[in-house]
Amino acid sequence: MFRTYKSVAIGVMLGVAATMSSCSDELDVKPESAVSPDQINESNISFFLNGLYRAATPERDDYLINDIRGGNYTWTALSGNTSAYGRLITGSNVDDGLSYSSSLWKNSYRSIYSANNVIEATEKLGAEGSIKVVKAEASYLRAYLYYQLVTAFGGVPVIVENTTENLPRNSVEEVWAQIIKDLNYAIANARTLQETTSSKVSKEAATALKARVLLAMGDKAGAAALAQGVIQTSGLRLASDYGSIFRSTASSSEVIFAFANLKTETNVRFSSLFWPYGTTWAGSYFVQPSTEVLENLYTPEDVRGEVNIETLYNADGTYNVIVSKYWDVQPIIVSRLSEMYLISAEGLPMDQGLAYLNELRSIRGLEEYTASDFSGPDDYLEAVLEERRRELYSEGFLFYDLVRTDKALELPNIQNVNQYVLPLPGDQINLSNGVLTQNEGY
Repeated sequence: MFRTYKSVAIGVMLGVAATMSSCSDELDVKPESAVSPDQINESNISFFLNGLYRAATPERDDYLINDIRGGNYTWTALSGNTSAYGRLITGSNVDDGLSYSSSLWKNSYRSIYSANNVIEATEKLGAEGSIKVVKAEASYLRAYLYYQLVTAFGGVPVIVENTTENLPRNSVEEVWAQIIKDLNYAIANARTLQETTSSKVSKEAATALKARVLLAMGDKAGAAALAQGVIQTSGLRLASDYGSIFRSTASSSEVIFAFANLKTETNVRFSSLFWPYGTTWAGSYFVQPSTEVLENLYTPEDVRGEVNIETLYNADGTYNVIVSKYWDVQPIIVSRLSEMYLISAEGLPMDQGLAYLNELRSIRGLEEYTASDFSGPDDYLEAVLEERRRELYSEGFLFYDLVRTDKALELPNIQNVNQYVLPLPGDQINLSNGVLTQNEGY
């Protein structure tokens, strides 16, 4: 047990122990995150930064929640429609006791507290030279964590200095502003991708995430300009072998940033959600591709179909249709070049964006579009969103794509705009003594 510098009694955190609400100064968390910034120096700061990377690595279900809510999956006989998966897929009985809300909230804020410790330590050390690079990487990770929170819950408490106080929610706009501030610092001070690897935060990684953020905020032109910059200067290229992006992520020609996710450290295995017991990558088989995906998403010539979806035949003649994109323990991709092509395609005027859309479609085995294929901008946007769904299937994008384009109401599990966000965990509201307020409708 390490003694913390500033523990976290606020209702946003952690539910780690009941003592949190009484401002205990001890916290049962990983040693590298539970230290005073004063204990961090130039010789050991890389150890704490590596600990932050591990802490910020998304959990399996947190990463895939937008696929679950967006219609990419349905439940299986093993999970059932009353499980946490089934509840999100059907929209039934989604309340403040939802395990997804609790997991995402606690994991994110635990890591934000770790990021704050590292950032505060860099400021005490002067934040120059290599220390400035550490601050840049930690700032990116904090921005990524807040992106996960704001897209799931709306406005949340923005904590950039660790505290024991109960803090209220900030507005959505204030959360986005903090994300942009952190990303701007990372863009200005991180190393380039050519100087580091895709398992570390780079200028290009921060620029790619900022492009995603601007798209979410409705600044499509700004998002496209950043995405084009990444395409032009990163030295990356679209992978001709779609499967290699996920099978050989570390050496992929189009991965901008991915958490390393080593077996000896984080050991997150996405395949455990999709593969049945007794198969190559034995798992729980709790979700499977939805009927809509199986019938409409991929045509035979689309190379992505056979990578993302597979039919497994059993000895007794039965079969399981599975999401086959993930095998074993693999790096967890946050940003890759194809997303930048899709942001460019969406953010630019159609006559310019179409070139980016067609380049991606061509390398994935599909015919190119012409302008005459679309009746207007809305029709073109539908095509771009459908391409995003094909390309980024099971990478954590779909539901929020539908939210930001106000199309989520078309989903059977979404009855009104209040359900665009998840309920805050009820235990966190209780821990805050009512300082935290619940999302409307829950």
